[in-house]
Amino acid sequence: MISYYICAIFTLISSAVSFGFSIDTFLKARQEKNALTNAKYAMSRSASLLIVAIGLLIFKDSSFLIALSVVMIGVQLFDGIIGFKISIFKTVGPLFTALGNTLLLINYLFNR
Repeated sequence: MISYYICAIFTLISSAVSFGFSIDTFLKARQEKNALTNAKYAMSRSASLLIVAIGLLIFKDSSFLIALSVVMIGVQLFDGIIGFKISIFKTVGPLFTALGNTLLLINYLFNR
């Protein structure tokens, strides 16, 4: 049971960080119409993932946890790949987050 909550909290933190970066992008993009529209789309998706991640702590469900963890692992993995051309921070941070979430999910799957 503790492995469920550890994985759920890590997934929640991952989605919160993703939402934070989307807010930052939105605030920086306010000058350009096309960039602003894209930032709004990114922010809406990140907000949805954050809301669903909060649900992991309210509604304990294994399938729900596995599905959202896999989604956030994918988000962080692709963020790391995209960040490769930007900076080491935007590469290493998301990749380590994806790895950490993967390890916690595997731990949960073996201990449920």
